[in-house]
Amino acid sequence: MFGYAGRSEADVRELLGGLKRACAFDPTLSGIAPHCSSHSHGWGYVIHAANGLFHYRSATSIYQDDALLPKLAGEIRAIFHGRFASDPTLAGPIFSHPFVASSDREVVFLAHNGGVRADPLAPRKVDTEWALEQIVQAGGLEQALPKLKEHTGSALNLLVLSIDRKSGTPATLRALNYFTAQERAKADYYQMYLGAMPGGRAFVSSTIKNDAAKVNGLAITGPATFGEPLTLAP
Repeated sequence: MFGYAGRSEADVRELLGGLKRACAFDPTLSGIAPHCSSHSHGWGYVIHAANGLFHYRSATSIYQDDALLPKLAGEIRAIFHGRFASDPTLAGPIFSHPFVASSDREVVFLAHNGGVRADPLAPRKVDTEWALEQIVQAGGLEQALPKLKEHTGSALNLLVLSIDRKSGTPATLRALNYFTAQERAKADYYQMYLGAMPGGRAFVSSTIKNDAAKVNGLAITGPATFGEPLTLAP
């Protein structure tokens, strides 16, 4: 998955191309799922730009879907996620990220890598939906974070796009890198990274950092801060 904040439609398309390539062959995936190398259980995105709000979710693998991205203008904040499901029976567009929920104050989109121990979790519902409910009910990511960390199983890698209902208030893109996995292969997989693109900033998973992604113009500036939310701004 990746988050992007900037002013370049070309950056978004380049990062998406890299995510498609990396999801088709991700050598780091075997660190959490032995003998697996592809994120084949759907994908999705949310993009907030000056010319609109675009939300798409599909059960088709990201590297097999030829859906076209919309034209983008102005400031762009985006979340993209290619899904590998730990439970492949939970397949379909309703299980693809980003999920969306709302309150009287804002509309919130969430994409998540890792696993949390929800309490309880209804049948045919995934843990990311529960995590999003905690964020909305608590009034924000920071307020929900102690509970979410307490319930983290493997990782709590999050991208959160919040859109305030007040007219003229800019959207906010937040990111979090947090995991409890100790084994080297799992920790390497769950490590997130900060990057620079020609027209903006990116927050990317190890999937996009690996050589299979081949993202032109992406300069990795270092590992993401561990355990503390950060804001990506154009």
